[in-house]
Amino acid sequence: MTTEKAVTREWFDEVMVPCYNPMEMIPVKGEGARVWDQQGNEYIDFAGGIAVSCLGHCHPAMVNAVTEQANKIWHLSNVMTNEPALRLAKN
Repeated sequence: MTTEKAVTREWFDEVMVPCYNPMEMIPVKGEGARVWDQQGNEYIDFAGGIAVSCLGHCHPAMVNAVTEQANKIWHLSNVMTNEPALRLAKN
């Protein structure tokens, strides 16, 4: 049983550097060109993004974390926010 607080868009304004102003909806799952938000609404993901990964290669903890996240949603543009980033920033 989890006791984590629900992630909200307001967290972004509280804990993130305001380089971007992401949409109100928070995607939590993706498949192909579609994403779904916390309420189960489906969207077509037309947004591209800037992606950089300098985390090393094949560390078992990283492989497990990436696999777990990849089974939910793969990549989002910076015009969107996401639950893991906000949870990390909130802590």
